[in-house]
Amino acid sequence: MITRISKAFIPTKKEAPKDATSLNQKLLTRAGFVHQELAGVYSFLPLGLRVLRKVEVIIRKHMEALGGQEILMSALEPKANWEKTGRWNTFDVLFKLPSQHGTEYALGPSHEEIVFPLAKEKIESYKDLPFSLFQIQTKFRDEPRAKSGLMRGREFGMKDLYSFHATKEDLEAFYERAKQQYLLIFKEFGLDAKVTEASGGAFSKKISHEFMVLSDAGEDNILACSSCTFAQNTEIS
Repeated sequence: MITRISKAFIPTKKEAPKDATSLNQKLLTRAGFVHQELAGVYSFLPLGLRVLRKVEVIIRKHMEALGGQEILMSALEPKANWEKTGRWNTFDVLFKLPSQHGTEYALGPSHEEIVFPLAKEKIESYKDLPFSLFQIQTKFRDEPRAKSGLMRGREFGMKDLYSFHATKEDLEAFYERAKQQYLLIFKEFGLDAKVTEASGGAFSKKISHEFMVLSDAGEDNILACSSCTFAQNTEIS
């Protein structure tokens, strides 16, 4: 669809918002790609939404190449699911919503509490494995201080991938294939990402892997080998 520039909704600004601290926040709001509604919460305007949808197309292509099946899970999650995993009172950035009927819900920061019961209904034997599910969805985290513009907000879009396997060996093989697809995604965006060892955070006690792109606007520090591919976040060094 072609829109005449004179009719295009592109509310540019001469100055960045006074509370803008990150470069991406300043540039995207001034150029009319996004509009800040409150700290850590943004609306995507026509230009920003066009970019976002193109990003989603690329990510979706590589997840499907990995064998992932796309789903869309609910943003509201049952309190009982979070209590069962023990994270209702330990996940420190969880939005908890009381309803007028006395029921409490979680506003999803991630979807482990939804996807695993869902998968359990499907898995009757090892013959149903392996399979993987992914979604591209809005997430919510009650961050004490929203920062880094769109990079770390209270409401944000995220692609999450969940896989189910009969053996540890099959899981590890899939994990390596997934890492390669993520690297291809960054390459398609023109970014040189480094696979970096990091903490599993609230999700795992094991070492996880982050995909780091060197940037003057970055907030993390990594140790990277100049003659091999090893890299590690200094938070665990």
